Amino acid sequence: MTNSSEVYFSKQPESIPDVLDRINVSDFSSKKVLVKLHVGEPGNKFFISPSFVKSIVDKLKHVGAMPFLFDTTVAYPGPRSKPRTHKKVAVKHGFGPGVMGCEVVIGEKGVKVVESGYTFEVAREVYESTHIVVVSHIKGHIQSGFGGAIKNLGMGGVTREDKQRIHLMCVPVLSPELCDLCGDCARACPFDAIKVGDDWRRNKSACMGCGKCVDVCARGALVYRVMDMHKALALSAKACIQGKRVLYINAVVNIARNCDCDPNAGPVICPDVGYLASNSMAAIDRASLDLVDEVKPGLFKKVLGVDPLRQIRSMEELGFSSEYELKKV
Repeated sequence: MTNSSEVYFSKQPESIPDVLDRINVSDFSSKKVLVKLHVGEPGNKFFISPSFVKSIVDKLKHVGAMPFLFDTTVAYPGPRSKPRTHKKVAVKHGFGPGVMGCEVVIGEKGVKVVESGYTFEVAREVYESTHIVVVSHIKGHIQSGFGGAIKNLGMGGVTREDKQRIHLMCVPVLSPELCDLCGDCARACPFDAIKVGDDWRRNKSACMGCGKCVDVCARGALVYRVMDMHKALALSAKACIQGKRVLYINAVVNIARNCDCDPNAGPVICPDVGYLASNSMAAIDRASLDLVDEVKPGLFKKVLGVDPLRQIRSMEELGFSSEYELKKV
């Protein structure tokens, strides 16, 4: 995957269903199609518009596909941690079958998939699907810098248990002989999980494995337990799409500071940009970041303290080209 990919861009959401013809949505005819989205945490105001998702569902049905909406249970306590209550959230947020015209499925069980020597537990429905449409909302994220198609699959396409394992991969491990107790790591931690005084301590239950402590440690006393979040997301996303035909749609609107998992995700940190569609996960996320940078250069790194391009580079290391040709429609 070294060639430049076409990424279609429009400021108008109603243009995107027609754009799908240009990325061969007709290939999805007669197929059962999993539409991966994030239905939003209760209290969140910025999750993707149900009317926009409905337009994608209608387009798929128009070409003879049989779509269903899909999300997975989350790793933290709350209504989205169980399929039944997660589905209730989906319905409350406008993604119910009566509105969308298709089934809403919440995945909980998984199938083990090995990618680059690491095992991921891909949601069974994702594993069994041959055709997938990934509909993602671009926003900030306290751990990964931003969330787009890579994160939608890398974290949202695997089981609750695997989400927890991914976070554990990224927790910091201390080499005491290198640590001078400077406290930079504690000051960088957004979760107040590290305390530095006469010794170094990490609150395991508070640490989310974001890696900011590792990044600021000038002495190299902290390393990741296995790998950083960006690489873990890329590997997991690749595991989710092995052998599948996938289309990607990004909504670069309602760009909040934090993730759709956050009930208090605001404020909005960037004016609306528009909507993109592509056959390439790395290219569409790269194009989304570039378009945001045209409006507010370096936005996500300035606001979140994490370079969002690390996700893209991790995908490139796995053989996915982020080179693209932007086609405005």
